[in-house]
Amino acid sequence: MIELLYPLRCAGCGRFDMVLCPDCIAKLERATGPGRCQFCSAAWDGDGNCPRCFHLHELEGVRAGFEMSGPTRGLVHALKYRYYRAVAPTMGALIASLPEDLEIDRFFAVPLHKGRTKERGFNQSEEVLRNTGWHPLSGGLVRTRKTDQQVGRHLGERTNNVAGAFRYTGPRLDGQQVAVFDDVVTTGATLNACAAPLLAAGAKEVRALTAARAMAKVSG
Repeated sequence: MIELLYPLRCAGCGRFDMVLCPDCIAKLERATGPGRCQFCSAAWDGDGNCPRCFHLHELEGVRAGFEMSGPTRGLVHALKYRYYRAVAPTMGALIASLPEDLEIDRFFAVPLHKGRTKERGFNQSEEVLRNTGWHPLSGGLVRTRKTDQQVGRHLGERTNNVAGAFRYTGPRLDGQQVAVFDDVVTTGATLNACAAPLLAAGAKEVRALTAARAMAKVSG
């Protein structure tokens, strides 16, 4: 019935009967490799790490699947703002190989506040994470307060907005290498804030994995 009311349409071009058509898949811009910061996946042609990741003290690195543009932006927005959960399996499949050379013991989705989860009906990061095939998926990372939207804020505002907003309530993570997953990374402030309680619980390293890499102003 839901397909009759909301038929599948390509998130990139609107073509019917598919979430992402072959033409739009070919337009996806990977956020790894040459021309990218090796630490945070931002576009960067300089030496060493780029200035965008100097504040990410809690993370071992940020690896993103694709640049937040074109069809990738369409997928992310369809899930996050139009609540179109049918795109989650495609997003998960597209980034399934992202951590293939990393030794990760546990994967955590960035949590939403319970009020926002109730409002939306689901956590978009959890939806994608479940469709990646990465295991084991873990719980216990919770958002302790409802933070404001990060969109449109500069780094300092984003950092202050999420400072102390996450807590870990699961079993100890002594010596484990864990990853935190979000749909999009912009400044990395949210992912960095999520890493702090996981490190406090004994995690050896925390890496961030995301479907998309967006860009924000460095200054401010």
